Formats: sequence, C-alpha cells, structure tokens
Amino acid sequence: MPYYEFLIRGEIDADLGAIEAETGLRYTPLDAASRLDGELVDRAALHGAITRVLDLGIDLVGVQRLPTASPSVTAP
Repeated sequence: MPYYEFLIRGEIDADLGAIEAETGLRYTPLDAASRLDGELVDRAALHGAITRVLDLGIDLVGVQRLPTASPSVTAP
C-alpha cells in the first residue's frame, strides 16, 4: 500500500482523534509544523484525506508519497 506524508503548517486545532479515524493517518507534532502520515489504499483514499484536511481549514503545506513507511522529519 502507498505510504503518504502530509506536512501541516503549525499545530492542528481540530479533533485529532476524529482526523486520524476518518483518514487513517497518524498525527505527529514537529517543531514549527505537524505531520499526518500513513498508508492509503488508493487515489480515492488520498483525495478523500486531502479533502478532509482542507475542509477542516488546516494549512496543508505539502503531500508526498514515500517509498516506505519511514516518514521524513523535515518541516516546512
């Protein structure tokens, strides 16, 4: 399954449990940013996760597909 990393500017104020449950992505706070990462089954799941993040007003900086389940730790 493809593994994705979503970089977010700042911290997420929304209900993290709901975001993780709805998207299947794991939340990790970073120094000046946050990360959501995890496996998404297909493009529909990817687009659904992006839409959900944007609908919550979260400042999405970037999304990248990673070759393995070892997310990077770089922040924007």
